[in-house]
Amino acid sequence: MMKGTYKPNDSTNHASSGARASEAMPDGAVARIVSKLENIVTLMRQTTMQRGCSSSHIHIPAAPSRMDMAILIALAETYGQAIVEDPCFYPVISFVAERGGVALVQQVLFGDSMNSIPSGTACNDALSSLLEEARPAFEFLCGTWPEAFMAQANTALRRLGFSAVTRRMKTRQTRSIRPTDDGANAAR
Repeated sequence: MMKGTYKPNDSTNHASSGARASEAMPDGAVARIVSKLENIVTLMRQTTMQRGCSSSHIHIPAAPSRMDMAILIALAETYGQAIVEDPCFYPVISFVAERGGVALVQQVLFGDSMNSIPSGTACNDALSSLLEEARPAFEFLCGTWPEAFMAQANTALRRLGFSAVTRRMKTRQTRSIRPTDDGANAAR
């Protein structure tokens, strides 16, 4: 699990050689990388649609969704330009294009059990090890939008009679509904 709170763009830029930079990337650099990733994913999806072949039964629009974009941003912040230039990341971009970013996060964090399309243990192990440094960002996204990333888990929890995983309340909201000793100052 995540050891701290993920802060956007607090990770380091990784060169293709795996060396780390000591400072976070500027927002402009992240935006350029995300733009390239968005174009690549869109082109891959359009090509698949034109050929009429799809590896999944789920309809994925040509343009990346809001969740896809959040994941592409997390990848760009974590791996820098290497996510676009290093061929070892091609399976990651291909996975996002074919199945969507939410499926990528579920695959990396939870394995095959969260995906309706089995992809094999080898695929899960490869993606998990390749994207190990992106796990804190992915866990942050799951905590921020559990309704998107935990939909299958929530369905299973409801079937078992448990409540669904939801967003955590902000501290101010939590304090305003916390009971007090005398009940007189409950709505601070």
